Amino acid sequence: MVKKKDEILQITMARMFKLESEKSLQLSADFLEALKPEIGNYAVIILTPNTKIIRIIPTTTSKVYKIAIDIGQLTPDFLKRIGNIFLTLGLKALYSTGLCFLEDTCVFDGYIDAEEFDRIDIEALKKDIMTIEGISGVDISVLVVE
Repeated sequence: MVKKKDEILQITMARMFKLESEKSLQLSADFLEALKPEIGNYAVIILTPNTKIIRIIPTTTSKVYKIAIDIGQLTPDFLKRIGNIFLTLGLKALYSTGLCFLEDTCVFDGYIDAEEFDRIDIEALKKDIMTIEGISGVDISVLVVE
């Protein structure tokens, strides 16, 4: 961002919308320009319902994989183990988050650009994730541009 003399540097952008069903939200040209990735013309929109926060994350392809992990019992090394699996496979998450509803009910979601999955055996990835202590389930789904 270029700052003109006597201007305050702006690090965020904002617009107000009325939330109405049957009406889509349209982003202005300056928002789209700020969002557009260097390569590609796509974005994944992620809503976290409990915080009511929406994230719009630019991607290089029209397809994103979502890895959803049910953690039956969260162990201290879960993040280290899942991180090592991703690192070994060369996977970089666009976005990841986790939440524990109760002491024994935790979930983890990770979103990964389809380009990252070109060389990945999805069934082998699921199997690797299931070897982490405390994991009770894993689902990998695909999000595509509608």
